Amino acid sequence: MKLLRPLWLALAMTAIMATGAVAQTFKVLHNFGGPGDGWSPFAGLVASADGQLYGVTIYGAVGSPCPLSECGTVFKLSPNRDGSWTETLLYQFTGGLDQSQPVFPVAFDSRGNLYGTTQGNIGEYGTVWELTPNGDGTWSQKTLYTFTGGTDGGQPFGIAVAGIGRLYGSTYRYNGNYTGAVFSLAQPSVRNWVENVVHLYGNGSDGGGPVGKVIFDAAGNMYGTTYEGGLSGNGTVYKLSANADGSGWNETILYSFAGSPDGAHPYAGLLWDSAGNLYGTTEQGGTHAAGTVFMLAPNPDGRWIESVLYTFTGQNDGANPDAGLAFDSSGNLYGTTTGGGAGSRGTVFKLSRSVGGQWTETVLHSFDLQDGSDPSNLGSLVVDAAGNLYGTTIDGGQYGLGVVFEVSP
Repeated sequence: MKLLRPLWLALAMTAIMATGAVAQTFKVLHNFGGPGDGWSPFAGLVASADGQLYGVTIYGAVGSPCPLSECGTVFKLSPNRDGSWTETLLYQFTGGLDQSQPVFPVAFDSRGNLYGTTQGNIGEYGTVWELTPNGDGTWSQKTLYTFTGGTDGGQPFGIAVAGIGRLYGSTYRYNGNYTGAVFSLAQPSVRNWVENVVHLYGNGSDGGGPVGKVIFDAAGNMYGTTYEGGLSGNGTVYKLSANADGSGWNETILYSFAGSPDGAHPYAGLLWDSAGNLYGTTEQGGTHAAGTVFMLAPNPDGRWIESVLYTFTGQNDGANPDAGLAFDSSGNLYGTTTGGGAGSRGTVFKLSRSVGGQWTETVLHSFDLQDGSDPSNLGSLVVDAAGNLYGTTIDGGQYGLGVVFEVSP
C-alpha cells in the first residue's frame, strides 16, 4: 500500500487527450512555515457555510508543546474584505493523550463541531478527536477514542459524519496486521463514545487498505474504496449494507481494478452525482500507468459498469491523481495530480463532458515549486458557488512547507 510519509514508514504502510493549460487566476492564500505556524498540510480543505476554510497540518509550530514540532495543527483561513486571507490556529496537538499527526480531512456535523483523526507516532495507533467552538472564538479539543492497534484497529483515516453522535471511518491496521477495517463510533451517553468494527479486510478478493473516506446513499448504505486487494490486487470499490436485524453489515464488491486500462489503487474515496453514479480516481494504472479518473454506473441487474473518463499520460496533463474529485454547478469535475504538469510538480485539472459523452481534460494550473508542489494527496478541492477552487500543497511556496491556493475562473 502507498506509504503516507517518512514518520510512519516503519508502519508500512481515454477519453480524449488533454488540452493545453488555459488562462486561470492562481493565487497563494497562505504560505505555511512562518513564525508560529504549522506546516505540510497533507489533507485538503473543507468549507463552512460562511466561507471559512478548515484544514490540518502534519507538523506543528516551532516552539509548540510537541517534541520536535512533529504533532500538527488544525487551522482556519478567513477571507478579508481586501481579498487577503487570515490564518488562525484552532488547535496544536501535543503528542500526549491527543497524540499526533493529523493527515486526513476534517468533517463538520450539523452543530458546527469539527471531527478528525490522528495517525499517532511510533508505538501509537491514532485517535478520533472533536473540536467544539466556544462563544469567544476559541475551540475546545476532546479525544473521543484512542485506538489500541488490536481488534479495534489502528491508524485511522478520514472521518464521515452520519448525524449527531455517529461517526464512520476506516483504519489501516487491525490486530497487528496491515489489512484494515471499517469502524463506527457511536455516543450512547454524553461522556462516552463506543467503537464497533463494521467490516474487516484480509487483503484478498474483498480488498485491503480502505483508505478513502466512506460516503452514504439515501438508504444508509456505505460506499468506499480499498487501495489493495480485489481480484487482481489493484484495489476495489465496495458497498456495505446493514442487516435488517441489526446483526452486522454485509459487503458487496462493486468493482475490482485490473490495472490496465481501468486503473489501479484508488486512494481518495468516491463522489456521487445526481443520477446515482460514482466517480473516483486511481493513483496508478491506466493505459500509461499514470492513473485514471473513472465512473461506476449502476445497472438494473445489480451490476456496476466502470468507464474510464480520462487516462493520464504522466506528461503535461499530470500524473498520479491521489486526491478525490469535486463537481461544479455545471457538472464539470475538478481534481489534482501529485506529479506531472509543465513544472513536474503536480497540476489542478478540469474534466468537461462533450456532446458525444466523452470527457476532455484541461490543465488549470501546473505547480512550479515557488507557488507550491505536490497538491494534497488526501481529500479533494473545495468548489464555491462562484466556481473558485481551493486546495493545499504539501510542499513548496515561500518557505517550502506547503500552501493554501485558489484557482479562479
